[in-house]
Amino acid sequence: MRGRNLCLLSLLMLLALAVEPLARGYTDARPLRFDLYRDYLIVARGSVGSQKGLNFLLDTGTSPTVLDRRVAQKLHLQERPSVLAGINGRVQAGQATVPSLQFGPIRRDDFAVVVEDLSFFSKAIPVPIDGVIGLDVVGQSPFEIDYAASRILFGPIPSLKNSLPLEMRAGLPIVTAELDHISTHLVLDTAASSLIVFAPQGPAVVSRVKATAVQQSSSRMGEFERKQVLLNSLTLGQTEFRRQPALLVQSRWDGTEDFDGLMSPALLGITKLAIDVQRGVLEFSR
Repeated sequence: MRGRNLCLLSLLMLLALAVEPLARGYTDARPLRFDLYRDYLIVARGSVGSQKGLNFLLDTGTSPTVLDRRVAQKLHLQERPSVLAGINGRVQAGQATVPSLQFGPIRRDDFAVVVEDLSFFSKAIPVPIDGVIGLDVVGQSPFEIDYAASRILFGPIPSLKNSLPLEMRAGLPIVTAELDHISTHLVLDTAASSLIVFAPQGPAVVSRVKATAVQQSSSRMGEFERKQVLLNSLTLGQTEFRRQPALLVQSRWDGTEDFDGLMSPALLGITKLAIDVQRGVLEFSR
């Protein structure tokens, strides 16, 4: 967002021509194996500087990449003040530059990251999360997430069954979708715990559905209300997903963010997801 960092921590999409080379910063094209938690959270190993064997959460809805403060302190990084903005407000964070970051075959040197306490992930994942990797790391070349095989493939890949345009806005991947036949813009967020629609700036579809439950939830940004709703359909390109549960969440953003919610690919039943940021293409298979 203008003049500040956006981090959607709640909680891929790719395509390339066979003749395209790997992007600068790739050390090889071997698959990266990952563990899948709660049926949608992708955790793979990597390193930052001298710290090896770290657990990284892959989150396409985070921009920029985040490093846990505990790891930053071990590396004696010089931290500068910063602010993170999320769906329920802002929190103080830090910024730093790491000497190197390795995630599978991807390597970034003298790379800028946000520094924040990530211990809250322990409530959802039984392993410590040392960093959250965004598209600023993995989006420089096409890649594919294979949920069934628990692996990420980097570099040129075959096309998948379904294809639609992908647009980058403020470092976030945006797709155009239809919710109950109303056009919306959703962030493709691999770490989102649900299909999430924002209010009050969300689409008119929210006025057509009745909440099945209303809950007060808390996050590190404070208390917020979420309403459970059931949508008749979500359509991506030519593919329709029927009877989709969603959460209606009151957002405190200032309205400059041009999207209406978050979409979790794994929880839609997508088994393969591919992204080519440079060509602006998202592909997927069910």
